[in-house]
Amino acid sequence: MFIFQKKIQSIISMMAILYLTGCGSSQLSTDSIQTLDTRSPTESKLFAFYGDTQLNRILAIDVKAMELATDIPTTGVTPYTVGRAGNLDKLYAITRGSQSIDVIDINTLKITKTIPLAHSPRSCAFNEYLGLQLVSGKDKPMSSLIDVETDEVVAVVGRNELVTPLDFGGSNATGHPMWLTPDIFALIDREKRKIELYKVEKEEGKWKVTYLSKLCTPTSAHHFIGKGIDGMDTGILIGDAPKDTFYLVTEGAPQDRLSPRLSEVKLKGETLCITRTVSFGCENVEDMGSHHGTFHPDGRHVYMGSTEGKMHVIDIVNMKLEKSIITGKGSGHTTFVPQKDLAIVTNHHDTFITIVDTTTNTKIKDLNVSGESINGTILQSHTSFTDLNGDFFYAFATDNGIFYEVNLDTLEVSRTLYTGGTPKQGCSVILE
Repeated sequence: MFIFQKKIQSIISMMAILYLTGCGSSQLSTDSIQTLDTRSPTESKLFAFYGDTQLNRILAIDVKAMELATDIPTTGVTPYTVGRAGNLDKLYAITRGSQSIDVIDINTLKITKTIPLAHSPRSCAFNEYLGLQLVSGKDKPMSSLIDVETDEVVAVVGRNELVTPLDFGGSNATGHPMWLTPDIFALIDREKRKIELYKVEKEEGKWKVTYLSKLCTPTSAHHFIGKGIDGMDTGILIGDAPKDTFYLVTEGAPQDRLSPRLSEVKLKGETLCITRTVSFGCENVEDMGSHHGTFHPDGRHVYMGSTEGKMHVIDIVNMKLEKSIITGKGSGHTTFVPQKDLAIVTNHHDTFITIVDTTTNTKIKDLNVSGESINGTILQSHTSFTDLNGDFFYAFATDNGIFYEVNLDTLEVSRTLYTGGTPKQGCSVILE
């Protein structure tokens, strides 16, 4: 049974180091924050930052203490997620209900600026080579490039039109933004079922963005599978190995009886082409759709969930569906825990997560983490993470407003924190 708690405590102003990306019903003022350092110099804290779409705030959670440190009211509305602004000590609050992004100083946990956009923001991807944050549009098939040093928009591309895509995956105009190379990025236009490529250059101190080419997709695309244990990182860092082969999730279109697919795509010069594809459907057309794919730690398999309640395991060497694991409705994101040979599957429309043995790709158990819906939104958050050692798994029971911890040795819920609201997505950061 969940233990509901609501505690507020001051936090420490410190330097923040990124750990993993992928960000109380009362509104608290950050003016009350104090400096209180009772830790040893080598001790650090793991903080989670989540966007609460219901109460228009960013939650800052001290994960080890399992306490709500503070919440930050946003200037824009509907803060869906929050992410790190490059490797700087600030966060970008992605307020999907406004044509702007709020900038939060990690040290003071105060909003320092609001960046105006030509579109409402959907998701971000950082380019360490250029120091640019790529922001895709929610209401329009557009992308903006933001200089993270100045928090200024330096370029905007795409169609300046309000659109409503009809394929599976909702009304977002674009999918996740993606850097394919240090100077080429992809804009996923979900309404037109296409992906546009753009090249970024700096000439005489000014940024220049040039349209390169487009790739038509069978249905709307959700994302290119990125790096990390949850596949959410679609940015590019200095030192990343060059790639010419990528994997793309197309969501499916129930109204057209088109099933979701995982496609292998290759970058040839300045164009993308689909080289191989595997698709899967289900008996009920209305349940035919897929949300997210993640690389298995073995590098050979991809886990790709489907809305009817299956996690499909795809062998990308042979490009074939190897097996399907019974999960829950709205089977979405997978977080791999290589230290434990586990995968944790969030089922957005069910009350339980599914825990999988990744050595055999078989289900171990379903673990209840949520009550029934009370706010009419997803039951489980899009973002989840583990501690550094892989001993604990953390996520939100979104609709119930409960942050929870799962002990990955006992595979049981070990602690919970009631925050209220509907926190959906965020990031985790180590504070030192």
